[in-house]
Amino acid sequence: MASIAVAVDHDRAPQQSRSRETQARIVRAAETLFAERGYDGASVQDITMRARCSVGSFYARFKDKESLFLHIHDHHCTELLQRMAFLCDLFEAENSRLEVVVHQIVRALFVFAGKRRTLTRVFMQRSADDPAFQARYATVWKQVQDLLQAALLRRRGEINRPEPARAIAFTLQCLHGLWANDVLHYPTHEITGQITGEALAAEATEACLAWLGVVRKR
Repeated sequence: MASIAVAVDHDRAPQQSRSRETQARIVRAAETLFAERGYDGASVQDITMRARCSVGSFYARFKDKESLFLHIHDHHCTELLQRMAFLCDLFEAENSRLEVVVHQIVRALFVFAGKRRTLTRVFMQRSADDPAFQARYATVWKQVQDLLQAALLRRRGEINRPEPARAIAFTLQCLHGLWANDVLHYPTHEITGQITGEALAAEATEACLAWLGVVRKR
């Protein structure tokens, strides 16, 4: 499997089973509250109340709310990277055609975001306001992009463009934009009329294949 690298965890690594259970409750409570209220709307007291633990238990495991937020972001990113790496390994094992690779990449990204859309939106919003967090976000997406670009380049013979690497880079840039659109605008899609969810994933697949010059067999 491809190498995975994200920021170092910010928790204080509880060793005993009960301590790990307490930390898991804190993390689950924080994920829910950050998703519901955003970063600024969730206090340490709110998190500990939702987790049914003391403030002291919180600070025994995390330095502050920021370190907990970064811990959650790290695990979120690690899961995404692991999924993409697993897919890329599967493509190689099965010698998948380009059309299959593109379809599975798009679906994996949209399914991943769809299961945690509100929390992903909080990450994106934080990235827009905080240069340091934006750098974290960019680093992770670059790792995802590198994995996907390598998988697509191995199928350059199926890409009907004069510069396959450039076509792939542009395709991934467009895919990221569509994926971010789905995350950010899903709550207002009925007002704005923007395509989201499964429909957007299907359109994104067709757009990526078209740009790479793949002719679909009907």
